[in-house]
Amino acid sequence: MTKQILFLIIVGISIIAFLFAWLFYQKAKYRERMHLIDKGLDLEDVLKFQKKNKIKIIFPWFKLSIVIIGLSVSFLGIAFLVRYLENDLELFKGFLITFIVGICLGISFQIIHFINKTYKNKNGG
Repeated sequence: MTKQILFLIIVGISIIAFLFAWLFYQKAKYRERMHLIDKGLDLEDVLKFQKKNKIKIIFPWFKLSIVIIGLSVSFLGIAFLVRYLENDLELFKGFLITFIVGICLGISFQIIHFINKTYKNKNGG
């Protein structure tokens, strides 16, 4: 029962966070449009300008991978502490699985970073 409630709380908070992110993005877009209109551009020119200058999101894959790998190593340390201090094999397995998943995610994010980097170098972007 408590696992279900915890899951629902996490899902609810995630949905609220995404809605707030979308709201702030829309507000920023509106402010940019109003600023360009205040400068004297027509609405059609503003829409063309926004279409031409779409925001290209550069996601920090490398930084995220470093954080995830660091967290995974800390989970490995916690796993061994739990194993030898508490002698709890099930909790040890859980932390070990979390460590393995985190290391795999971190490595895959680093691969994505280097693929994007070589792609940009080849295309001049």
